[in-house]
Amino acid sequence: MVEIKTIQKRTVKADDVYLCDESKMPGGKAEEVFFPKNIEELSSLAAHFYSLKKPYTVFGRGTGITGASVPLEGAVISLEKMNKINDLAHCKQTGKPFLKAESGVTLTEIKTSLERFFYPVDPTEMSASIGGTVVTNASGACSFKYGATRKWIKSLKIVLPDGSVERIERGKYFADNEGIIHFSGKKIKVPQYKMPECKNAAGLYSCPGMDLIDLFIGSEGILGIVGEVEIWLEKKFPAVSFIAFFEDEQKAVDFVGILRNSDPKPEFIEYVDRLGLKMLKEKSAQDPASLNIPPLPENSEGGIFFDTAYNEGNIIEVLEKTNEIMSQATGFTGSFCAWENIEKERIKFFRHALPETVNSFISEIKREYPDIHKLGTDIAVPHENFNEMNLFSKNTIGRSGLKFVSFGHIGDSHIHFNIIPQNYDELEEGKKIYGILAAKAVELGGTVSAEHGIGKLKRKYLEIMYGSKGIEEMRKVKKCLDPEFLLNRGNMFEPGERS
Repeated sequence: MVEIKTIQKRTVKADDVYLCDESKMPGGKAEEVFFPKNIEELSSLAAHFYSLKKPYTVFGRGTGITGASVPLEGAVISLEKMNKINDLAHCKQTGKPFLKAESGVTLTEIKTSLERFFYPVDPTEMSASIGGTVVTNASGACSFKYGATRKWIKSLKIVLPDGSVERIERGKYFADNEGIIHFSGKKIKVPQYKMPECKNAAGLYSCPGMDLIDLFIGSEGILGIVGEVEIWLEKKFPAVSFIAFFEDEQKAVDFVGILRNSDPKPEFIEYVDRLGLKMLKEKSAQDPASLNIPPLPENSEGGIFFDTAYNEGNIIEVLEKTNEIMSQATGFTGSFCAWENIEKERIKFFRHALPETVNSFISEIKREYPDIHKLGTDIAVPHENFNEMNLFSKNTIGRSGLKFVSFGHIGDSHIHFNIIPQNYDELEEGKKIYGILAAKAVELGGTVSAEHGIGKLKRKYLEIMYGSKGIEEMRKVKKCLDPEFLLNRGNMFEPGERS
């Protein structure tokens, strides 16, 4: 064990960066923050806090938007100094490439360390740490083709709440017929509930005969601290970027059904609605240099973004097939296509311009109402129920008169409705509507959180999804590994509920 006094630390200040994350959740409290440089120091810290029964919260890069890394009391452990990347390796059994990295390494650092390969998980925030993406089962646009983080994890080195260290290799520990996993001298009973059959990042993972590693992936750090990760990689190919515009939103949505079944399969399929295009047009007219987006075709009320990979020998074939696919669309008003890097970056910027524009509007409103924030849904449903969910959401928010836009990962039937309240009364109305939409998603077999997790801010929605019985089963798993509920207290469950 490493002596605690040798591990770098400092006192937490009132306005400290380690008291908040991108959620801007208020009320963060902690006494001190520690900066372990390796697994040994991390293990010693966990064992130390465990012996003192002192709560502690793990801080990755602070990019989460659910308050999961906001401490409520005790100490903070920042993983930013655990940032080493090992050389690329190949699996002896399969020959597949993989990379080993400490949990504080960012996705950008992983991307720049690779030449011929890439890590397909692509949350929009590339400054996120790899450990943070594991505990949230992060996804993003490309999960349409490649799936979420879970699929790409080869192994994890976990520091358990008592300080013990375990390496969990996929395929080593499984639940038996009674749903019990024997691990580290404990019998872990897997929660017994049905997971939604769509993209999902809400609650502890559960399925018959499940692999133990999947219990830790997406656990939001309540079961153990990810210290080191081995991730699978894919061979890197260039891609052509496309934007297709349509005369109304439903025809844009209908085109997605064609794209999902196309060959070659797009890397991702993204959506922007009529109000989003209108907002971008207005912003661009006011300040053209701030967006630098291509001019939008007239009478366009919906847009679909997608990338298609190619190799040097088949780019013409890919372009011809894509033209054939696009010819099947109705209500088509125009498109952009780019394969040069500078133009692809321009389209990528366009794709990400809307959420940034929404944030700029919120910043302006905050001048008069400092506690105002946007309300961004994270719901997803099975494909067959998307149209019903989409129309219900638009009609429900539309009847309220609240300003909103919708955009996002329509390839996964997962788009974000961003409600933009103009005052505190509208904020409260928006919160009520958020709950209504979350309940509807669950009714349609979907999830209340498809990619951002639950953290501390969305705990009431988790109960909508799994009920009090499901929450209690998750709590029992937590108690099995962390009897005093010391680690990341308050994530998923109310703090202090330990029975």
